[in-house]
Amino acid sequence: MNEAKEHGIYFESKAEGPASVQRARHTEIELQRVTPEFQMRGLAWNPLCDAAMPLMGLAIRLQTLDRHDDIPALYLSIHNQITTVMEEVRPLDYEPGSLKAYSYTLCLLMDESVMSTSWGKHSEWSQRSLLSAFHQESWGGEKFFTLLARMSTAPTKYQHALEFMYLCLCMGIKGKYGNQSNGAEEMQRIITQLHGILRQLRGAPPRHLTEPLAHITSRNYHLKRMWPLWTPWVLAALVLTTAYMVYNLRLSAITREVLASLDGILKL
Repeated sequence: MNEAKEHGIYFESKAEGPASVQRARHTEIELQRVTPEFQMRGLAWNPLCDAAMPLMGLAIRLQTLDRHDDIPALYLSIHNQITTVMEEVRPLDYEPGSLKAYSYTLCLLMDESVMSTSWGKHSEWSQRSLLSAFHQESWGGEKFFTLLARMSTAPTKYQHALEFMYLCLCMGIKGKYGNQSNGAEEMQRIITQLHGILRQLRGAPPRHLTEPLAHITSRNYHLKRMWPLWTPWVLAALVLTTAYMVYNLRLSAITREVLASLDGILKL
């Protein structure tokens, strides 16, 4: 718990000790067990998005929970995960401004995900948020959009951070617009504008998701026809029937000639 204290975790005393660490690990395991699809990594083209994918999945999961029995343990678990994520992306040679905005947005996403629930709104979380622990700020509703506007002026430099902020906006970050009457319209405007900026950086989307014929080699071959087992018997029957009909017609013609000859002899 010394590391937690250094980062400013001051929840109730029951969260300080080996038992709290055990509950935090148990909480993390349980949340991963019920949402296994968010354990997958390496699917995002953006390293910042890829590193935060488990926490983004957890944020979606938390928004659907009706209750949580150990919020201090949950707080400690998320705090440790954010610390781990930042240690992972720090060696990736990003600008300090990108990393700060990334950490700030990640904390804001998790704070709003918890505070939007009935069980988190009136919990200890409101007294000690992740933003206050990592950035010494009690509310990030204003600064997030300030950072977004500032970084949007240099989108190439901050592309990965802007893409992560865009995903968080799509996941429901509202900030200062959460309590405004026209907040939904303003949020949609910001998302649309940011999407246009990022679309220019990524280029036009592909017309086809896959190229099904790209790895197919053309070959000149024909499918072998499989004849049924009764085919020879049918062919034999047709040959015999044809032969019989020809023989019968020939025999009838000869018979008529013979009868005509006999009839001529008898008339002499």
